[in-house]
Amino acid sequence: MATWSTLKEYVRSHYKISDEQPDSVRLIFDVGDLRSQVVFLWRMSLLDGQEDWVQIESPFGRLESVDLRGAIDSMGKVVCGGIAAMGDLVTVRHSVPLLNLDINEFERPLILVTNTADRLERQFQGGDQF
Repeated sequence: MATWSTLKEYVRSHYKISDEQPDSVRLIFDVGDLRSQVVFLWRMSLLDGQEDWVQIESPFGRLESVDLRGAIDSMGKVVCGGIAAMGDLVTVRHSVPLLNLDINEFERPLILVTNTADRLERQFQGGDQF
């Protein structure tokens, strides 16, 4: 996979897309126990459009209600992703370059971000909003 278009084709053929825009894809995963997790794929462009990346991002709470120190501490042993903000949401986010991307370099972070966000949502929100 070397382009945003080829990644979107792959995602369309392997996952159920709930929304698709030119530079984003929204997925919803069943994570068990009657829970779901929203995951966004964003096309990120660096060097004035010469270098494309995919950002994998999944919300787990609202800024005003998450214990940010606790969430950061909880991420201490996580090897994939970090905490970020998307508007008023707190998210788990990971990015990878598209050029020369192997499928495992997309698939494994996708699963890790999804599961980490769900775990943090359980831990810090107690419910299933995302």
